[in-house]
Amino acid sequence: MEPVHAIAPPPITLAAFPEAGWAVQRLEQADSTQRIAADLPAWAAVVAAHQTGGRGQRERTFTSDVGGLYLTAVVPFDGNAAAWRGFALAIGRGALLALTELGVEDLRLRWPNDLMIGPRKVGGILVEQGGPRTLLVGIGINITNRPWLEDHTLRYSAGRLLDHCDRALTGPGQLIEPVLDGIRRAHEEFAATRLAGLVPELNPCWGPRRHVWLEAVAETDLPETEGAFAGIDASGQVLIARPDGSLAAIPEHHIQRLVEVE
Repeated sequence: MEPVHAIAPPPITLAAFPEAGWAVQRLEQADSTQRIAADLPAWAAVVAAHQTGGRGQRERTFTSDVGGLYLTAVVPFDGNAAAWRGFALAIGRGALLALTELGVEDLRLRWPNDLMIGPRKVGGILVEQGGPRTLLVGIGINITNRPWLEDHTLRYSAGRLLDHCDRALTGPGQLIEPVLDGIRRAHEEFAATRLAGLVPELNPCWGPRRHVWLEAVAETDLPETEGAFAGIDASGQVLIARPDGSLAAIPEHHIQRLVEVE
């Protein structure tokens, strides 16, 4: 494991998170909490005040300026990748519930891994395998930071929790315990019910139906599809309500991009 060029205070004691029960290490700066957590045991977590190499799904850059929560939690995994397909969706719901309980208003999920308020993205989720028996749950949430000042392309697409909460938010320290607790609850629920059992609770988290455009991966013969996002079915297929009234069920691995159309 490469050395981390960051100032690392001692790990937070478990007593700081009595309900969540995690061993947490906080860093002032890291290239990626996902990389640092890769070799840690289950129920450990890494939090950085700033990431220089934050990333999201499909290796996209995740702007990680000071004032956001950048966290990777390590959870147990039984080695059955097929059974854990859709776990990132459960994490999204767990994070949404935790933030809503804190007073954040109007949160919704956007398939497959975004936390949204209206048309603006306030957070992202990345789930990857760590060791043979662990999964890495990466979460980045904009709280008081302004990522659009670092990346001007985010000016009209990114948001932050500070502007949508009925209580004072001062920074990521307030969110660490609730988010970790949400991750643990999501892990327990998913292990018990898998995706099929979670779909009835998950589908309301998308919010009102929104018009979307779907681009299929090149290897499929699926045409471009446009319509209203109608959630997912028990197997994780994305449901698109077409203008003619028909409902298309599209496997996740056939989807290159799904874009909300304003």
